[in-house]
Amino acid sequence: MNLPERPALRRELRFVFDSSRSVIRFEDPCGYVRPDLEFEPEFSALFELLDGTLTVADLLEHVRSQFDQSVRASQFRRILQWLDEEFLLDSPLFARARQFLEADAIKAVCAGSVYPAEPAALHEYLERILQSAPARAYPQHAHAAFIPHIDFRVAGEHYAYPFNALRQAEFDLIVHIGTSHYGWQDRFLLTTKDFVTPLGRIKTDRELVEALRQHVGLPLTRNDIAYQPEHALELHHVFIQHLFPDRHYTVLPILVTSFHDFVHRSAHPSTDAKVSAFCRALRDVVHSSGRRPLILVSGDLAHIGRRFGDAWDAAPMLDQLRAEDYEVLDAIARGSSSRLFATIARSGDARRICGFPPAMTFLEAFTPGEGVMLDYGQWNDLPTKSAVSFGSVVWY
Repeated sequence: MNLPERPALRRELRFVFDSSRSVIRFEDPCGYVRPDLEFEPEFSALFELLDGTLTVADLLEHVRSQFDQSVRASQFRRILQWLDEEFLLDSPLFARARQFLEADAIKAVCAGSVYPAEPAALHEYLERILQSAPARAYPQHAHAAFIPHIDFRVAGEHYAYPFNALRQAEFDLIVHIGTSHYGWQDRFLLTTKDFVTPLGRIKTDRELVEALRQHVGLPLTRNDIAYQPEHALELHHVFIQHLFPDRHYTVLPILVTSFHDFVHRSAHPSTDAKVSAFCRALRDVVHSSGRRPLILVSGDLAHIGRRFGDAWDAAPMLDQLRAEDYEVLDAIARGSSSRLFATIARSGDARRICGFPPAMTFLEAFTPGEGVMLDYGQWNDLPTKSAVSFGSVVWY
């Protein structure tokens, strides 16, 4: 990442000292800086220097002379890069991000790679997937579903079960809750942007997004940059567009970032003020909207093996993994957030269940009761000695 030659804070920012907690926060009228970003008071001296007149080397010399001679150049650059990633600096990174942040739509990132970019070819491709598994004797009017977002190219047939179960769904609103693979700015990430795929434009329900934001009653970042590279919602979008080409609906998109800190503290997410307020607000806003919602939860299960940091190969562990994953899917299918949390916390989330945060959010917000597990699968990636697992559950 290239830093500006003479780093400067964005001119519209104002940093303020919160005397009640002895921390520095930034006031950002544009809403790009996350509201929970805090700094020790000592950072104020650095912020005063970030006016665009000093080079990185000059800044380092000031820091060394005023605070700590032992600060290495590489350490200092990492600090500046972190400030840049938090959208505090007036930089090329922020300029690129602002282009996305000010756009009114999110372009598909998987078109032409994960699936065909040409509409007719995409319709044919998706229909082949749907026909790859028999539409078994289960109802096809589900109103909620937990569905993977695994790459179509390695496990496409596993999308057939849940999406066939949605063929007769009645809805005019999709509440779409997915794993955020790239976000850290807040616990929950909202966007008012539409979504564009090769099959057309999906309208985001801006009124509901803003109603949800207001109803939560706690600050939520307006930084939606995490949506730009995200595939978790997109891989569901194209199936819905394929199955319901003439359906008029809007979407309420929600990306959920990590819940691992709750596992680390052995604290159920509902004990957190923001999680509790968000889930309550989501339920109330959807129920009071008068709309017919279809709730889609996008999440895979385990990520194990060497690619994900384990010191062992995934292949010998797949039978054990299946048994452990069935416990997770059983908890989701029972509609029990407490059982789901206990199951994952028991291992310290050692298997990196990426569908854990969106599933917990769904269960806490909507208490859906018992669902039906439709499918389970594993992708054994032999070249990387790793594996990803996934499954689907629907509610009627």
